[in-house]
Amino acid sequence: MFRNLLTSRIWLVIVLAVLPLLSSCASSDTGIKVEPSPGTIVKIEPPVSQVSINDTIKVLVNVENIVNLIGVEIHLSFDTTVLEVVELNGGGFIKADFVVQNTFDNAAGTIDYAVAQINSAPANGNGMLLEIVFRAKASGDSPIRFLGTQAAPAGALFSDSSGMAIQATLIDGKVNVK
Repeated sequence: MFRNLLTSRIWLVIVLAVLPLLSSCASSDTGIKVEPSPGTIVKIEPPVSQVSINDTIKVLVNVENIVNLIGVEIHLSFDTTVLEVVELNGGGFIKADFVVQNTFDNAAGTIDYAVAQINSAPANGNGMLLEIVFRAKASGDSPIRFLGTQAAPAGALFSDSSGMAIQATLIDGKVNVK
């Protein structure tokens, strides 16, 4: 497990280092410098969901007001006594040309997702980054939280076409199982 985590981190560092070079080759220079928006928000939606035991529910990770996005790394946690992940799907807001991670661990209650867009213009505006399909296992509440890691202390990283971090406010969510 540690070896896989280390390998994925190394790939992510390589991708973030190479992205500016690939993006400059893939896009034309308009002479206009685009700065990341200070109002970027990444949130779990819906903020609070309700579901019955044994039913499935889709939870989204959406971004608002982002500029020049080409790389995403997201780490989430959930309560394994209440929920289990059935499926992870990219949201389509950025084209996942290079997938570093797209995994979940139902024993640990973690989700790890990291992708980079290489051959397309950077994404701007609002959109879905990730769709998670959960199955409700038992009654209770499960927070869906951004989980800090060594590489992403806040629980998420966003990169622009220069390889620079895009600052974002992260908003957790919750699933209530009845």
